[in-house]
Amino acid sequence: MRRRLAVSVFLLLAMGGVTLAQSCSVRCYFVTPEVDGVVETAIISAINRAQKTLDIALFSFTDDQLGNAVVQAHRRGASVRVLLAEGQDRVLGGEHGKLVSAGVSVAMAQGLGYFHHSFAVIDGELVITGSYDWSDAADQHNYENAVFISCPLSTTAQTVPAQYAGEFARLWAAFRGGSAASTSQAAESFAAITIIIDEVDPIGECVQLLNISTRTIDIEGWAISDLEGVYIFPPETLLHPDEPFRICGDTYNPTHNIQGLDLNDVHDELFLSSPQGKIVDEVVW
Repeated sequence: MRRRLAVSVFLLLAMGGVTLAQSCSVRCYFVTPEVDGVVETAIISAINRAQKTLDIALFSFTDDQLGNAVVQAHRRGASVRVLLAEGQDRVLGGEHGKLVSAGVSVAMAQGLGYFHHSFAVIDGELVITGSYDWSDAADQHNYENAVFISCPLSTTAQTVPAQYAGEFARLWAAFRGGSAASTSQAAESFAAITIIIDEVDPIGECVQLLNISTRTIDIEGWAISDLEGVYIFPPETLLHPDEPFRICGDTYNPTHNIQGLDLNDVHDELFLSSPQGKIVDEVVW
């Protein structure tokens, strides 16, 4: 059962030696292995309200639902920039490929030291930070915290969001130039990865895919698998842009074969693979 554990307070904040001259809204969230979905839901809600800018700096980004929300923010016109730790483009089930394929600006933090940031700045007035990285493990298995700090733009004071925005701009300038070539290569490598797992209903035995490109795609030869069973899509399986494609057990395992694809209600995973056998998306629950 999901429970919301949040604390809302109003504080006069001081940061970097600058005391803010106005009240900022601060919301604190805490999750445990027994309480999941809290921070993920709050972050998705905040991303869905982004209208102008969305800057994200993360050590780990493997949460599909958060990745989908970022792609949708980009597609509705927000300026989205994502800065990821070196190696996130090679992580199994990572969101890097999805973001690049959708046209989101992505840079990799390369060089000395670990890139352990975990924050986002939305529309220049909301900061999301804390121990919570945007991963499946953080959402489902860890003890984590997240803080949402919102300060109005109608002030000349150096607000907390403004300082985070300034640090992101500094990091983006430092790493974007060095990763431009690799980002371009990644865009080429992931050009065909335009199909994502949009939703999984393990109780109803249904999987929903989404085509995030701008053209209709035939997913003949693509496959969904739980590492025990597999279903390969037949010819003329057409996915149209932004039209969810739903497939259920009566199609991918009509005989209920115990060795076939079967989704456990809890503690399972689903992989989406290209015809070349490359895993392009993954959902864990």
